[in-house]
Amino acid sequence: MATVHKFDVEAVTCHAWNKDRTQVAISPNSAEVHIYRYVGKSWVKEHTLTEHTQRVTAIDWAPNNNRLVTCGVDRNSYVWNFNGDKWEPSLVVLRINRAATHVKWSPQENKFA
Repeated sequence: MATVHKFDVEAVTCHAWNKDRTQVAISPNSAEVHIYRYVGKSWVKEHTLTEHTQRVTAIDWAPNNNRLVTCGVDRNSYVWNFNGDKWEPSLVVLRINRAATHVKWSPQENKFA
């Protein structure tokens, strides 16, 4: 049976779970990415990632090194590293002339496409 999770957003463009599914990254159809943690019996928003200037279209969470990669309509991609108390972005220049609509880590988690 599927589990229904509720967040304080109207629409979710994309999402990604961490390795043990205690955290989820979602984009609420905007340029932001919200990181939620499951505490007790509810989801609590812990972080908001705001580097994109237009709608985020894809998120992937690397299960072993705990890094996020996001891409969006702004034709940018960011790799996010968690440093203990906040997520640090690194801009990756994509040489494309259209929106980036999907992103996925490689099996070794050292590259993405």
